[in-house]
Amino acid sequence: MSAEIDTTTSGGGEQQPGRRLRSWLSSVAPEPPTSGWRRMVLAVVLVGVGAGVAGAVCWLLLHGVQQLALGTVAQGSLGSLDTVAGVPLLRRLLAPAIAGLLCGLAWWWLRRHGGAEPVTTVLRDPDRRLAFARTWFDALLQTVVVGAGASIGREGAPRQGAAAVATWLSERLRLDPTERRLMVGAAAGAGLAAVYNVPLTGAVYVLEVLLVTRRWRAVVAALAVSAIATVTAWPVVGRHPVYPFPTTPVTAGTWVGALVAVPVTALVGVAFARTTSVSRHLTVHRPQLLPVTLTLAGAATGLASWWLPTLPGNGKAVLDAAFVGSLTLLPAALLIAAKPAATASWLWSGAAGGLLTPALATGAATGAVVALLGPHVGLSVSVPQLALIMAVGVLAVTQRAPLFAATFGIELTHPPALLWLVLVLTAVAARALAEAVRRSASARRDRH
Repeated sequence: MSAEIDTTTSGGGEQQPGRRLRSWLSSVAPEPPTSGWRRMVLAVVLVGVGAGVAGAVCWLLLHGVQQLALGTVAQGSLGSLDTVAGVPLLRRLLAPAIAGLLCGLAWWWLRRHGGAEPVTTVLRDPDRRLAFARTWFDALLQTVVVGAGASIGREGAPRQGAAAVATWLSERLRLDPTERRLMVGAAAGAGLAAVYNVPLTGAVYVLEVLLVTRRWRAVVAALAVSAIATVTAWPVVGRHPVYPFPTTPVTAGTWVGALVAVPVTALVGVAFARTTSVSRHLTVHRPQLLPVTLTLAGAATGLASWWLPTLPGNGKAVLDAAFVGSLTLLPAALLIAAKPAATASWLWSGAAGGLLTPALATGAATGAVVALLGPHVGLSVSVPQLALIMAVGVLAVTQRAPLFAATFGIELTHPPALLWLVLVLTAVAARALAEAVRRSASARRDRH
């Protein structure tokens, strides 16, 4: 799908408005340097700044919508536990339902007019383009539904917005298809980095998930763009980690918990991935139904929040509660099934969005259950530590990217240094075990 903003010239030779706009943009855009490396340096800087601005815009919109829809959410003991526990039930019910209705109408209109091209599609085919306006409109709709309580990830919006900015800049700088693909991929990772303040994670996401490359040029570009985007977003997002995390030392119980986490997170991660994959496959394909299905998904999420106030939203409330140790056994056990189910319901209803934080939240709830049950079988392990370990393990399985998952967990929480090693080893082992299970299941299906 082309992202060109111009149209064909009319029969009388008069330029269409889109054509005049492109001519004006071309006249004000600086001519690219003749040297290739200088052009790429300029592209890296501009794309990094653009991705940072995209992340800041999405962050501001998310918190603005949350304040408008749900008011001031309850604050935990460390000042960051966002739940809807103190919000009246009627408001919890109406906020996501109304957001689902309004965004359903908007998505209906958008998809009738071509929809938004996924970033991954453009990365697979460098000749395709991201339409700037449609891509940003879709990203803003994602942010609105998450802010109102939808159980989907918020990283999709800044990733799309930043990639659209990179596409536009690549056109202005006249980059070739290979360079444009690199800049779009680096921008998508940088959008994630900016909104979560995780510069290294953004680069690893580009190299391990989006572009799947280790070429030195891609490594340098991904690191530079993510770093610039993160610093650009600091005045809005802040420089602190997203989740405060206790400095409890790593003990023998932590290592035993990590051994338990490998098979458990492999199982939970595969189940989460299959659930969301089936939901996306069965998603509503008739745009005119979106206002109805998204309204129902919002109402169901709001109603479920009466029993599980940490359920609405992308999963931050679950992670907050697990990391401060306030997540109790029954809610944690229910969330292991409820969080993937809520996310799947929004995907089936036609919402667009990411899956990173919902996967982390499902893993954290699993870790909290195991840690809380541990003393009954002689296992003593910190609830926040095992919640983080299993959150990273589930993410490694769902994304098939252990280094990205471990880096994300580290930068989100800034845990004790020795725990870094535990996270990396658990992520690698869980991913390997899950892939072995997938291959075995595939082989059995082929034999039958």
